[in-house]
Amino acid sequence: MNQPDTRTGAEPGPSAQAAQPEPHAQSPAAERNRGPQTLRSMLSFSERVDLLIRVVLAVAVSIGCYFIIEPFLTAIVIAAILAVVTWPLFASARSSAGGSTTLPALLMVFLLIIGVLIPSSFLLIALAQQIPKGISVIREWIASGFTIPPAISEIPGIGPWLHDQLLFAIDPASLSTTMQKLLEPLSAALLNAAVNVSNILLQLALVTFIVFFFYRDGAWFADRVQALMKRVSGDLSNELTKILVNTTRSVVFGLVGTALGQAVVAGIGFWIAGVPGILMLCTLVFVLSIVPIGPPLVWGPSAIWLYSQGETGMAVFLVLWGLLAVSSVDNFLKPILIARGSSLPLALIFLGVFGGVIAFGFLGLILGPILLAVGLSMLQAWLKNPILAAKLDPDRPRRSRRPIKLEKRESTQTKGNSLDNPSDQENTSE
Repeated sequence: MNQPDTRTGAEPGPSAQAAQPEPHAQSPAAERNRGPQTLRSMLSFSERVDLLIRVVLAVAVSIGCYFIIEPFLTAIVIAAILAVVTWPLFASARSSAGGSTTLPALLMVFLLIIGVLIPSSFLLIALAQQIPKGISVIREWIASGFTIPPAISEIPGIGPWLHDQLLFAIDPASLSTTMQKLLEPLSAALLNAAVNVSNILLQLALVTFIVFFFYRDGAWFADRVQALMKRVSGDLSNELTKILVNTTRSVVFGLVGTALGQAVVAGIGFWIAGVPGILMLCTLVFVLSIVPIGPPLVWGPSAIWLYSQGETGMAVFLVLWGLLAVSSVDNFLKPILIARGSSLPLALIFLGVFGGVIAFGFLGLILGPILLAVGLSMLQAWLKNPILAAKLDPDRPRRSRRPIKLEKRESTQTKGNSLDNPSDQENTSE
């Protein structure tokens, strides 16, 4: 209630009321001098203790969860990659089933069992039986001494000269000793893999079990991953999710395409050289091509077998064919296939594949390019930030800060599944 003026007896007008300053108001300069409040000043002692307890419990639970799923982490990652790669096929089956997810998921798992699990089981069992025999043959060949094949001297034009040069450059005794040293760790690794065939088959069975739930509950998992990406990267979440899906599919398609190409080229060489069991050998090349030195483990012993049978010329041909033809498929076709659907330059594809293998083992073939693609995209988005651009180039006119052409996708992205068509998310919905 307004108090009357003691001198005039009149109540103060609106202008006088507005002129009176608020008792607790402070000037902007005083606000700036006081500085921002810290978390310590905003929370009481008991609240800080409660916050510390929550953080410790969250870290402890996270560590415990990691140790629980760590034995199955490889199977979970492989199942997730398999679900992402084959998701378009599952989406088609789901549409045909009227939107149901359980029956299409069972159908996809059945196809994986028929097309992957059963053939891989027979192949691994046969390979485990043949590994000790192959190692014994190689050891006998090395122990017999290394000699330059006579067929080299029969090469028209350069045969005698090449034979003399090899004889001068190669010491057969030291070469046999070196090969014996190299064979020991390789044979130990192969024998260990043969013994662990049951563990590999168990992992494959676990992958097929886990991938069923990724198919059936894929939309739920995709929404959680999208929410996590949004909490971490903000407006970049849609773009990073699209990069994750596209890069995963590109790397897998590149590996499978390269494996198929190497198997076909190696099969042609086996057919020309007259090696028996071409279908089995081509299957081995296809499976082992995911390892950088996989195909030589197939055509190398085949060349040794030809040499032991007196087919020196065909043995030399098969070695040259493997080095020049089969290896060139891996060196040139794989980066091209991976780069077709990925945003990474060709040089980073090389670094991602080989660096990933060194850092993470087998899964690094896929994780390496994915991590580089995500890191490159985040770096590009950071460099496009208008504030950073103004600091790097002060003479450049400032623009109004707008999201990096990602915000308009957010409204439509939340309606659909990011796995269905990641290359065209802004135009599709579930």
